[in-house]
Amino acid sequence: MDIDSEIPRSRSRLPWFWIVLAVGAGLLVLRLSTSGPLAPSGRDSGGAHPGVGKRLTSLSLRPLTFAGDPLTLDDLAGKVVVLNFWGTWCPPCRAELPHVAELAEHYRNDDRCRVLAVSCGSGGTDPVSDLPDLHMNTQQLLESMHLELPSYADPDGRTRRAVAQAVGFDGYPTTLVVDAQGIVRGIWTGYGPGVEKEIATLVATLLGG
Repeated sequence: MDIDSEIPRSRSRLPWFWIVLAVGAGLLVLRLSTSGPLAPSGRDSGGAHPGVGKRLTSLSLRPLTFAGDPLTLDDLAGKVVVLNFWGTWCPPCRAELPHVAELAEHYRNDDRCRVLAVSCGSGGTDPVSDLPDLHMNTQQLLESMHLELPSYADPDGRTRRAVAQAVGFDGYPTTLVVDAQGIVRGIWTGYGPGVEKEIATLVATLLGG
């Protein structure tokens, strides 16, 4: 058999390579979309995020795991705000959650600061279709982790859409630190060891401590 007769045979195998590659890439995208980033994006996180310096245009949250009043931007005027979007289904979120709870406890009696943990259901899609189910899943996870963290819901997805329009929204967890004038001063997408210290340091700096 001459060399030329082998060429069509080797070419016929080429499409299968691309099919396997495409399937593998699809599985990777699916994994990232359901679990969220494992670590923030380095130079584009914290105070270096391109969204820093912008202003949120809307915020509408309602209490999920505690009795309280709904929150809007007007209710947060003059306060430093930590806004954390997380989900019970998200491993990086669960890794970060104890640090969010610790920060919330630290500023629990400080009227100058609010830590808002927003539980997002169904893999982070919005709007939330079943608030009782979201409440149950959130409460069960907090209890299993022995955490006391008042959590909110964003039932119609309005707050997440406002964040996406203002600074972008790339995955879970996403944490924003907003100063007392309503300007975003830090953004972290994903969680990696040390992120909690960056957030705590920025909050303390904004509070003058």
